[in-house]
Amino acid sequence: MTALLFVAALAAQAATSGTTTSPASPTEAGTKPKPGQSTYLDLEAGVGYSTNPFMSLDNSSGRGFGRVSIHGVHTRATERTTTVLSAYAQNTTYTSTYGSEQSFDLNAHHDAAVSERLRLFADADLAYDQGGQLDTRIIGVPVVSLFPGQPPVLILPSSDFLTVRGREYRAAGHLGGQLALGPKDDVNFASGIEHVRFKTGGIETRYTTIPVSFGYDRQISERATVGARVSAERTDYNGPTHYEVISPQLTGHLQLSERMTLFGAVGAAFVSIDNGIRTDHSTGLDASAGLCSIDEAGSLCAHAAIDQGTATSAGPSKSVSVGVDYSRRLDAIQTIQFSLAADHYSNPTSFITGRTFSNANYVRAVADYTRKLGDRWFGGVNLAARKVTQGGPDPDPDISASAFVRYRFGDIQ
Repeated sequence: MTALLFVAALAAQAATSGTTTSPASPTEAGTKPKPGQSTYLDLEAGVGYSTNPFMSLDNSSGRGFGRVSIHGVHTRATERTTTVLSAYAQNTTYTSTYGSEQSFDLNAHHDAAVSERLRLFADADLAYDQGGQLDTRIIGVPVVSLFPGQPPVLILPSSDFLTVRGREYRAAGHLGGQLALGPKDDVNFASGIEHVRFKTGGIETRYTTIPVSFGYDRQISERATVGARVSAERTDYNGPTHYEVISPQLTGHLQLSERMTLFGAVGAAFVSIDNGIRTDHSTGLDASAGLCSIDEAGSLCAHAAIDQGTATSAGPSKSVSVGVDYSRRLDAIQTIQFSLAADHYSNPTSFITGRTFSNANYVRAVADYTRKLGDRWFGGVNLAARKVTQGGPDPDPDISASAFVRYRFGDIQ
């Protein structure tokens, strides 16, 4: 439930500030978007080599590839509303054996101050991924309605240690908001639905999660806010298997400077897992933290979380995750982006017949360098590395490198 709570926290914090239009992501030519609205379409073509694109156990799985992609973005910001729409699709053709594979991600976010006291948000995500290929790309969008020190509101999910080796379909939608009770007090709330379907070989799993959260915050100084939150979620897998998590937490938000924010939550998680035969109960730590620094030239955001009941395609598991996202505009024509994430899964309950899973790890890193070649032309390189470890034989790591050219229609930024 970390992603939902993260988005809900952003929406709640946003309600205390006036809506602004902030600098574009460094992938967007390094200049500010048009005030109020920006629309563009990027066409990209690239060639490269990947050592193990589908995390195969075959030691001779490296292949050259050609990739074409399209990315359309529309953003709009007014005094009361913010809208971000992103549509990305790619086709990757390998030199032999694998043929062509496709991936796409459609994402939308909208928030609105419906009154002086109430702000609401809604988001939706629809994606298809083969072999975790979306994890090797940085899909940038302009940062709109970004308040000093806060991370972007657009959060894209990623693969887990099992789905990175097969086909994953996912769909999610959330609704939430924040209601001011007075000058220093407010309540925030969020709910939604998330569905994942995974297929590889003879394995097919699917699960649906319904998360709910309700929280209270109080501003204790100009820079600090403290509060409490109760979160709950139920996840149903195909068949009679399901599990529930309830987590009460203390929350905090501290503005360290004009452009740097520290936020976090800590509490307990009460987990109930029904495998169709028996029900097991457990209790553990549930916590998350993040630190973001954002200015006109770029951003640096670090985050970490401990979750006692993470949904994976194999079944529920305890997880520990860390990540860092960095972007920087080097000058008027050059930008770099970097993303690093690591997830450790332990104490899993397998809902896959005939398969058991012990501890597992999934680590991935992506770097992107972009240089402006002309009014609408860009070129650059993309580097990515991924590694999965778990009980039994592990696939070789996947290391890929590619060079690309990009042409932009619409707003040049």
